[in-house]
Amino acid sequence: MNIFVPVHSHKQLESYSLSNVDAVIFSTVFCSTKTQHPSTVSELEILSKKANQLHLPWYLSINRMILQSEWSDLLSEILQINEYLPTGYIVSDLGVLHYLKKNYPLKTIVLQTDTTITNAYDVEVLLSMGADIVALAKELTLSEVTQIVQRFGSRVLISGFGHQCMSTSNRPLMSNYFNHIQKDVEVMYKRFTLQEEGRTEGYYAIQDTHGFHIFTSSVLEIFDEVEKLAENGLGHLMIDSLFVDDDTILKVIQAFKKEIDIEYAKSEISKRYSLSKALYYTATSAIKVVSE
Repeated sequence: MNIFVPVHSHKQLESYSLSNVDAVIFSTVFCSTKTQHPSTVSELEILSKKANQLHLPWYLSINRMILQSEWSDLLSEILQINEYLPTGYIVSDLGVLHYLKKNYPLKTIVLQTDTTITNAYDVEVLLSMGADIVALAKELTLSEVTQIVQRFGSRVLISGFGHQCMSTSNRPLMSNYFNHIQKDVEVMYKRFTLQEEGRTEGYYAIQDTHGFHIFTSSVLEIFDEVEKLAENGLGHLMIDSLFVDDDTILKVIQAFKKEIDIEYAKSEISKRYSLSKALYYTATSAIKVVSE
């Protein structure tokens, strides 16, 4: 089972490489969203050289929808970044998938739409369209994930750890809010905590170049479930490092790689983060309620 993890520094590259992570993910300001540390293309060039020296496969995240007016900029950035020898690309847009498979057929393309891939037929169609690996929706139960993995496991990727995105908007809502209350606050790529009236828990939020995003305060972890999924053929696991410190991510990698005891890892991580199984044992439909 291959483990993917985002990185933005040489220190992370070296540390995670020593823990035998299988692939790393780089982000840029233009191509990527829902990250706190996007790189410039120049910075990515330096990081890619280090990854290549470490013989560590790396992917560029293009995890957003591309507007027609942005295509020329996208093609230019991909053309330049391709010179740095990426293993592949992680994309959300079917148009980007089609373009990359047509023009860069030797690159591995991971399709990750976050919410829309919910059954084995989705996976089958997307693989036929050219995707090499398909990331499942994060709202699925363990039973649903298992059924899909049993059919297409070696070409399936799932989220194994991290804060889950609950809502996203293309509008700069945090900037709009502070403008409305006439307060000058730097908001770009900063973490905020929102608390809804009537609730005790807070939700993490971030605004980037491409919009505004709200995340769960708890962290999904599937340490106990992943071994069974691997036995059923699961090929790929994503660790999301957003809002999580490097030492914790290192423990997560080591736990999934069985380099440290899982119970020890959970105990240590739970001292800093609230852990959850998300919807693995509770279907989305089971928690819907009627608002009064």
